[in-house]
Amino acid sequence: MSENAHAVGERALELLVEYGYGPKREIDGCTDEELAQLEAEFDVELPDAYKSCLRHIGRRTNGFLRGSEFTYPAPKYQRDFLEDCIERWDLDASLEETEFVFRGLQGSAFWVFDTEEGDDPPVYRYQEDATPQLVADTFSEWLYSEISDEREPHD
Repeated sequence: MSENAHAVGERALELLVEYGYGPKREIDGCTDEELAQLEAEFDVELPDAYKSCLRHIGRRTNGFLRGSEFTYPAPKYQRDFLEDCIERWDLDASLEETEFVFRGLQGSAFWVFDTEEGDDPPVYRYQEDATPQLVADTFSEWLYSEISDEREPHD
């Protein structure tokens, strides 16, 4: 695991506390067993940056991304939901076996990365009436941007 990818979850936890989602005791991560279950269920090796994120903030974010399906176990169900939406939306798109849907927003948008695009892969968004769009060059860039966009830091 690269040093940067390994530190994604730690940095995200620090930022959540800094931006008012903490204290740390109100934010929980996933267990290694839960991560292994996700990988086994989808037959993929999740990128290191995403696994680091889940280990630190993957179970409870204390309000971060409220209203969306981001925390465990929600990612287990998002792929099927997106595939249904792609068909319903009549998009000229399909998911590759290596793509992982890590966030959904009430059936209106989904965030995806390809598990074979490195330790910290690019993030794409699917939504109705649009082809998949690149929204961040890396998962960590997407995550840190989401944290800072949702709230201003507390002094």
